[in-house]
Amino acid sequence: MATGVLLADMGQFELVLEHLRGKFRVKLGQKSEPSLGIMDSQSIRWGNIRSLKGFDGNKKIKGIKRHVLVDKNVFLIAIMVTMANIHDSKAVILLMRVLKEMLCGIKVILA
Repeated sequence: MATGVLLADMGQFELVLEHLRGKFRVKLGQKSEPSLGIMDSQSIRWGNIRSLKGFDGNKKIKGIKRHVLVDKNVFLIAIMVTMANIHDSKAVILLMRVLKEMLCGIKVILA
């Protein structure tokens, strides 16, 4: 599969995911757009790519960290990958900038 096609499909995937999330939330009697997000992160050992290596001192892991934001129904809203040494308090600021760019209505993030 060509890379250009894959990138185009990712945009369509996000639209489909957002549409399904909204329909499901309405069926549950909630607003279609979430106002609360729940963030969690996981440090992962990563290969020999120096530019992506960080060290998570708490977990004693060299590698990367993935930060995931979901709504209260555990539907994916956003995902971000950073170096492992980026603390969650810093990552949430970066993630909030991404949410602002997405015009997302999240008002509160629990971490």
